[in-house]
Amino acid sequence: MDYAKQYRLMCPGPVNVSERVLNAMTRVEIGHREEEFSVLLREIHRNWLNIMGLPEDKYAFVAISGSGSSANEAVLTSAIGADDVVLSLATGEFGRRLGDISKIYNPHTICHHQDWATPLDLHAIEAILAAQHVDWVTMVHHETSTGELQPVEKVGALCAKYGARLFVDAVSSFMADPLDLQRANVSIMTTSSGKAIGMTPGLGLVVGERAVFERAATLPVRNYYLSLARHYDFYQRLGQTPNTPAILLFVALNEALRIILEEGVENRFAFQAAKVARLREGLDGMGLHLLHPDHVLSNAVSSVLLPTGLEFEALRAGLRERGFIVYSGKGPLKGKIFQISTMGAVDMYDIDDLLAAIHDVISK
Repeated sequence: MDYAKQYRLMCPGPVNVSERVLNAMTRVEIGHREEEFSVLLREIHRNWLNIMGLPEDKYAFVAISGSGSSANEAVLTSAIGADDVVLSLATGEFGRRLGDISKIYNPHTICHHQDWATPLDLHAIEAILAAQHVDWVTMVHHETSTGELQPVEKVGALCAKYGARLFVDAVSSFMADPLDLQRANVSIMTTSSGKAIGMTPGLGLVVGERAVFERAATLPVRNYYLSLARHYDFYQRLGQTPNTPAILLFVALNEALRIILEEGVENRFAFQAAKVARLREGLDGMGLHLLHPDHVLSNAVSSVLLPTGLEFEALRAGLRERGFIVYSGKGPLKGKIFQISTMGAVDMYDIDDLLAAIHDVISK
């Protein structure tokens, strides 16, 4: 098997990356303790907050060499204290994963986990918050396993009402679906490099209120490498990372952020919405239906019901032969859906070609 074969990655991650981002990684070789890396890191910090429209005096950004899960674990082990009461919300695989990690480190974790792909029960959540003190609420913005968006702003309003902080996993939604941290009362958010930002995987990214990072420095150390307090302190004092970073990924990240700023944030969101609309319209034209199309769906991933009589493995193999990669459903949705992503370096012609390939596989 040729591991270097080029595929069009229409899966929820990793994503195809533009030549401009890939080429950026080959242009420089710098030391991570040199001035050049500090210049790079500070530019990333400014660009990130600029894209999100966040004031630098109130918010800070940290990049960790690792996956999106590393960013989540960093928050759950260093921004949240062992004595904090955590309410974990989930309607799918990745929300449940937040709860599973939290239970390992935070014994006072309460799980409100619903059936997959069900709208969050806001009345039940408010009843929990009203009945007892909760320090943190954790949730996923886009539940990748179902393709559905969660009502972050409504949960944020409940957190404000009852005095809880809100931690949101936006790993697969950042730059695919808008999220205003200030308006939604989000204290800290995580995402990953290898999704809608449009670059290679390998960086866990955290943005949050400076007060949260500063509080982390007062909590007992429970994770050395993923300590947000250490990352925040090294950046603030030195413009560096505490450990040897994946330098070339930082270069690629900054190039991807430059592209977003050149395009315009609203234009990027609009293009992502247009791509997914074209995909879903084409699927509908073939008689393929979305999982719960009446729910609030993300612009990042489409969960599509498998046609009667067609197993996912046959579809996957047929599309792979034609140069496309799609993913199967997880958990209770395994064998019922397949998932298509339009994140990353995907253009309209890629979507049209994929639709033609799906039609060809199904008809044969």
